[in-house]
Amino acid sequence: MSFSWFRTRHFRAFTLIELLVVIAIIAVLIALLLPAVQAAREAARRSQCVNNLKQIGLAMHNYHSTNDAFPMLGGIPSTGFAGNSTSNGHGPSVLVYLLSNMEQSALSNAFNFSWANVTCCGPEVTNTTVRNTQVTSYLCPSDTGGNTFKSGANYVASVGPQFNHLPIAISKAGVGVGMWASRVSYGIRDCTDGTSNTVAFGEALIGDNVNATNNGAEFYNCVPWPGSNASGSGADMVMPNPAGVGFLQTYIQNCNAMRSGTTGQQNASRQYWASHRIGVGPIVPMLMPPNSKNMDCQNTNENGNHAMRSRHSGGVNTLLTDGSVRFIKDSVAQTVWWGLGTKAGGEVISSDAF
Repeated sequence: MSFSWFRTRHFRAFTLIELLVVIAIIAVLIALLLPAVQAAREAARRSQCVNNLKQIGLAMHNYHSTNDAFPMLGGIPSTGFAGNSTSNGHGPSVLVYLLSNMEQSALSNAFNFSWANVTCCGPEVTNTTVRNTQVTSYLCPSDTGGNTFKSGANYVASVGPQFNHLPIAISKAGVGVGMWASRVSYGIRDCTDGTSNTVAFGEALIGDNVNATNNGAEFYNCVPWPGSNASGSGADMVMPNPAGVGFLQTYIQNCNAMRSGTTGQQNASRQYWASHRIGVGPIVPMLMPPNSKNMDCQNTNENGNHAMRSRHSGGVNTLLTDGSVRFIKDSVAQTVWWGLGTKAGGEVISSDAF
């Protein structure tokens, strides 16, 4: 009888060098795959961002179908309500007025327009629940700022290329060149430049709420406009008016000079989707091109020089007044950008210019 099957079998183990080679190969594969995975994830986030803007566009047009006009930029009508008759900075934002058309009827019904203060100066406690509620459709997943300010907004309404958000119907210092203005409503009939050539909404970044840091969403407060009025006045704060262009250049220089300091630095950008304010609320002028290298500044909550900004490489998503979404590159010509900001400026803009 053979006992060979009892013989001990010896197996050759991996050497240290072979093990290191295998680890190196795995590391190379991971290095090759990780960027592709990250790019796929960002593409999904960007797609969601575009869908959010399209939803806002549908809400705008549903509102228009019912009221024959788009909602106000914010505040409350000139005729007033009992609690807050003519607020330009403390009342509800345009995103509040769109709630019922954003499948947020319960939240819309919870807002008390009789005491319409959202932030500051009055019985704002009435609307605290609405103000502090997160609306995911108002947040772009590419920006993590919504983790800091859950009541924030990444989508901002354009007031066009002017420093303040007032129309001439409300203030002699205002003009109202953009698709939105404080306490007045414009409709498609007012958009004589064409709804496909006029920006309604764009992207913005939410602050990190950390002093002396820079996540790209900071702005500086109490920087006066160098024209006849510290908050901007009429033609001297509208582009491309020659006087306005000169004042804008000076303003940008003054604002950039604050870059190295923290005096006046605000880190709560776009923290309230419900607030009718240009810094902490969903309002933006179109004075500077997307993702401008210049700093954002403002003088009060009714005016400012903020740029549309995003975490997407190379530009920002914009919602045009016709409801379509376009990705506009950072390299867009300044005059084209200003033209896209006006609703009745008379500019002729070809579709391949942006």
